[in-house]
Amino acid sequence: MINLKKILCPVDLSEPSMLALKLAQAIAGKYGASLAIVHVLENPHLDIPGGETGAFSFGELMALYQEEREEHILDFLRHEAAHAVETSVVFREGAPYDEIAKTAKEIEADMVVMCASGAHEILMGHTTDRVIRLAPCPVLSVQTNHEAEQRVKQARFDNLINADPAAARTILLPTDFSEHSALAADYAISFAQEYKADISVLHVQERVADFTSMMGMDLPGHETIIAYYDDLYKTAQKRVKEICDRAAEHNVTAHERVIAGNPRHEILAIAKSEPIALIVIGTHGRRGFSRVVHGSVAEAVARHAPCSVLSVKRREHDFVTLK
Repeated sequence: MINLKKILCPVDLSEPSMLALKLAQAIAGKYGASLAIVHVLENPHLDIPGGETGAFSFGELMALYQEEREEHILDFLRHEAAHAVETSVVFREGAPYDEIAKTAKEIEADMVVMCASGAHEILMGHTTDRVIRLAPCPVLSVQTNHEAEQRVKQARFDNLINADPAAARTILLPTDFSEHSALAADYAISFAQEYKADISVLHVQERVADFTSMMGMDLPGHETIIAYYDDLYKTAQKRVKEICDRAAEHNVTAHERVIAGNPRHEILAIAKSEPIALIVIGTHGRRGFSRVVHGSVAEAVARHAPCSVLSVKRREHDFVTLK
């Protein structure tokens, strides 16, 4: 069951961010959710035209700027048709990623919808990466860095997934069997039920350089390494099958897939070569040294995937439950 009540969408009025807003509005309309739109001024004195002229007080310029931008946003929504039950526009000042995450927490957003890249620094890829790490709810990254023809096609979407009967609807669910991946599986199954989509459950088994007996007496031999990875592969197959069986219990067709390689590279390769409608991926939300060591597969996928990516972490503001 999908119980989506509040959506937050950051915009900077660029074409990519407005395309994400159009999708956020359509999703809000489908699920009867309210839509909050946040516009962040990183440096108001520089971002607002006339901010340094002295012709008006800065407070007056700020009020005029907000009024103009709010009207622009609401006009856009009216033109696209008002799907959302309730719409509000919020203005914040500061670091974009920080203000977006703070706003999501303050309004208890169920989901953040934002473009994965944008023409303005506010919504560049690094901001999206940081929002994925900091936001207290799932983040839907909308890939808008397409050719003009693809953007026009995407702009016609009035849903999270293209609901055209002729459209191929497969949800890619990468999993590393962590708690976050388990939560992502609930989301993938729920959306598959909603859109009558299949799920491709993918586990990418990483391989380190093979050791051989020639590398030192105390290191495992080649045969030991092969046996070790063979056991890992069989265990991964078993756990992927368990996820597929769970999907089947909810009348969702799921396909098993266990391959070896670099997770981010393999996930992106599949997304680019196959008709994937949506990627649902768990993220650890690591920060600092831990993130440097482990990196973030979810962030790399969200930034470079050719389709929308829903990044899910920790159990806050979950808006899906499986019956």
